[in-house]
Amino acid sequence: MIRFLSFMMILSFLGLSSCKKDSNSPANCSANWALEVQDEFTALSNAASAYSSDPTAETCVAYKNAYQDYIDVLKPLKNCATYTAQQKADLQQAIDEAEDDIATLCEE
Repeated sequence: MIRFLSFMMILSFLGLSSCKKDSNSPANCSANWALEVQDEFTALSNAASAYSSDPTAETCVAYKNAYQDYIDVLKPLKNCATYTAQQKADLQQAIDEAEDDIATLCEE
């Protein structure tokens, strides 16, 4: 859960500090990227809440799947031309750490 929060903080920073609103930006770099991933974020939040309140194998798998879906929808942000090399590296590190967490999530 700690890495999830770190992951969210990095993404918030990237979203607030780097994307321009010009019409030449790719969709994955638009100023509205947070709205574009809202469904996946909502699903992840709901799955995390469900797993937290009822830590069963089923809720864990649902959480794991929602987490992976959210990461998958964020991966194109690495191609945002307006991000600095450091921001891209930070995003990649956050994605790698999140995927490491997912790999062992539900193991007993």
